[in-house]
Amino acid sequence: MALNTWWTSDPAQRYWMEITHREDLGANLHAPKLNAGVWSYDLVSQVQPGDRILHWKSGPTRAMLGWSQVTGPATTVPQYTWQPRGTVGRSQRGPRTSEGWVAPLGGLTMFSRPPTLEALLPLLDNLLELSAALAARHGEPTYFPFYRYGGTRVRTQQAYFVKFPVELFDLIPGIESARRSAEAEVEDADVPEDFQPASKAAPCGRTTRAQDPKLRAAIERRSLDVAVAYYQGLGATDWKELGKPYDIAVTVDGIERHCEVKGSSMVIDTVELTINEVDHGRACAYADLIVVDGITVSRDKATGEIHATGGRPRIWSDWSPAEDALKARKFAYQLPDAGRKGDPEDLPQA
Repeated sequence: MALNTWWTSDPAQRYWMEITHREDLGANLHAPKLNAGVWSYDLVSQVQPGDRILHWKSGPTRAMLGWSQVTGPATTVPQYTWQPRGTVGRSQRGPRTSEGWVAPLGGLTMFSRPPTLEALLPLLDNLLELSAALAARHGEPTYFPFYRYGGTRVRTQQAYFVKFPVELFDLIPGIESARRSAEAEVEDADVPEDFQPASKAAPCGRTTRAQDPKLRAAIERRSLDVAVAYYQGLGATDWKELGKPYDIAVTVDGIERHCEVKGSSMVIDTVELTINEVDHGRACAYADLIVVDGITVSRDKATGEIHATGGRPRIWSDWSPAEDALKARKFAYQLPDAGRKGDPEDLPQA
């Protein structure tokens, strides 16, 4: 099932809502990963570190109790055991086991005045107007968290995980603490490639990343194969794949060249480089950068294996990363000795 990933074009849309009976609010997000695809489960694959999750407690409580922050990318686990809670699921005996999505959370913060369904009722028309505006702008579905029920009541979606548009902070009182600062809302974040339409253009200046390890491996393998084919066309010999601090060492016309390879299923104008890749690109006289984007991916429904084909290769020979083309994503900060308080000996003993 292809998701409508409308939020990837807007860096401020970093919010989601979990709708759950679970008692351990703020613990890791988890959902089954099914071959048929279920959007409320597959949305878990889209979260990024720094995103914020609002927690709606279903059942008798029916309120938005608090929020937590995503501390790492979503990953897949080979076996995830779960009990379906829908009408059909409840009729089945025992839990089910499948692959699963997991995303780590941290720092649960409870709201002092949790919004309830009753508190949201006076806002119903405003909520529906926002839902309609988002659908008109981005297409459907938008995975909006609320809908009209019985003509005059408001309900949350019958789903585990939904999108929480940033505009809802301007409508719902009492949840201000969950909103990131204005600066943080527009900070760069990787665009998840999972479930993106084929060869969709990534937002300008944004890097991309496949969350699913199998998808990531297939894209990397395809980009490396395209790079090797390029060098073979030049009559290259003695190539070998290294991985770090560059991907391929190859001899062309008697000269050993070092190649950094980047791949994506999306159409991209930006790639992520590690500090080692930058340093090596500048130090090596014969460094190349090969980017293969627009790679076509397909999944075998029977085996779950992912196949990657095609792609647009672009080659920068004798490449050295230009300073004005680099944008810092994070810094390693060495703590100064001056003003330091306490020594290892001062630590409490276990």
